[in-house]
Amino acid sequence: MSIPEERMARGMDLIKAMRYGLDECLIALGESYPDLADEDFWRYPVSGRHNIVTLVMHCLQQHDDFNGNLQVELDERGPYRDWHFLPHGERFELWGVPQERLPRKGDVFPTVTQVCDWHEAIHQRLMANIDRIPEEVFLTKSVGPWPCLCDLFFRATYHTNAHVRQIWLLRGTMGLTDPWPRQHYA
Repeated sequence: MSIPEERMARGMDLIKAMRYGLDECLIALGESYPDLADEDFWRYPVSGRHNIVTLVMHCLQQHDDFNGNLQVELDERGPYRDWHFLPHGERFELWGVPQERLPRKGDVFPTVTQVCDWHEAIHQRLMANIDRIPEEVFLTKSVGPWPCLCDLFFRATYHTNAHVRQIWLLRGTMGLTDPWPRQHYA
């Protein structure tokens, strides 16, 4: 196995740790769905559970929220919601959304191609913005109920990793995956 030099953890500090964690998380998410047909992306293989597009959009929306907070730190032009890249909707927030407003079979969802484009754009924006914010801002700037940007960042990153696991389980349930897919470095 060969890890590219730019992804090696050398001379680690908080910003580098965040950068590597985010990169790994978004790469893993990005490996979990682009080969799917739209119909499989939108399919509900487990009754009472979300489909893959909903999980992916939920993760991307959280990262878009985090990036919105970074943008406010970089340029005070307005509330962070003005900085969203994705079209946000309550239905992808999931937590605390009433059952009748959650995504369901028959809804119109974005295509795999559109989500891949959004994913790549958010990934690039986040990686660039993390490098532009001083470490002390991540540790001291509170955001809503979160004590600091760093807390919000790690919650979004680890939460995404949990959903990546669910996506692979859904793929397996639909018979759409090798039971042990190779990771991007392997």
